Amino acid sequence: MKHTVRSIAALAGVSRGTVSRVLNNQPDVRPEVRARVLRIIDETGYRKDNRFSGEAAICIGVIVTFWEDEYFINSTLQGISMASREINAAKVKLEIRRMNSRSDEEFIRVCEEMLELGVRGLVLNVPDNIYIAAEIERLHQAGIVVVTYNSDLPESRRTCHVGQDLLKSGRIAAGLMARCISPRDHILVITGNLEFRSHRVRIDGFLQHLQALGFSSDCYSLAECYEKYDLTYDTVRRALERDPHLRGIYMGTEDVRACVDALAGTRRRTAVVVNDLTPVARRALRSGRIDFVVEQDFSKQVYRAILILHELLVYGHRIKHPIEYVNTSIVTRELL
Repeated sequence: MKHTVRSIAALAGVSRGTVSRVLNNQPDVRPEVRARVLRIIDETGYRKDNRFSGEAAICIGVIVTFWEDEYFINSTLQGISMASREINAAKVKLEIRRMNSRSDEEFIRVCEEMLELGVRGLVLNVPDNIYIAAEIERLHQAGIVVVTYNSDLPESRRTCHVGQDLLKSGRIAAGLMARCISPRDHILVITGNLEFRSHRVRIDGFLQHLQALGFSSDCYSLAECYEKYDLTYDTVRRALERDPHLRGIYMGTEDVRACVDALAGTRRRTAVVVNDLTPVARRALRSGRIDFVVEQDFSKQVYRAILILHELLVYGHRIKHPIEYVNTSIVTRELL
């Protein structure tokens, strides 16, 4: 039987965090507990993965979330590459794991692998649910510093978050839309899943600012399309057919291609505002099928998350703010 931190913890009757602290020679473990854990480690023949156990080496783990759109994966890898050129390679090693799905089970399993490797810090793009919040709590108890990027769990024990100011992003989109249509016109607002905080907050910013700009609460319809092409396409087509006053579409989610395809062949002038300058959005912007892109610097989020851990774990620099926002910018066809 190959023993793991989990099995050692079970045999010793302690938490995984306690085993991790013993393995990494960290404080806050009672002497009798430390002795019991060390005895079981010796009896089982457990050996910690020591690929990164050089004298001053610190392992920082980065979990690359699975995306249907390769743009976000490539942007994540670009951010990792940018950070790797700046960190102190003699003192830090980056351990990268790419996920093959968005399942909570795989996410937790990969976190377990990172724990086995003895990482001191983890960079995560987290699903927004209680299971992942509980996993972050366990990582915190194990002495692992967690920094999130792009998607956040503010009520969890993560130390810091790097991302876009989602409320501001929504407000910017509303301001752009208001410059294209009148308060008498109707707007279709498409989001992914309002159970996710990142989706919900952006839409809240859009609708709140739209109302402040003089648009009534009945000028829009809101649809959750769960980032599915077919559902997004059908939603846009039905809205165009049923509502002759529809003049604006705000894509607060990923599947811009479905929206562009649904608009193809229609003669009605419809203002379209989307998020993220993906290759699809870039082409649609260049061809005039969409009007504005509200861009977040995705690579910069990953880059900063790694450097924050590097500065904390290597040099002891205190984290000044629990949230760090990257720049939000507006892209038009003329800027391409």
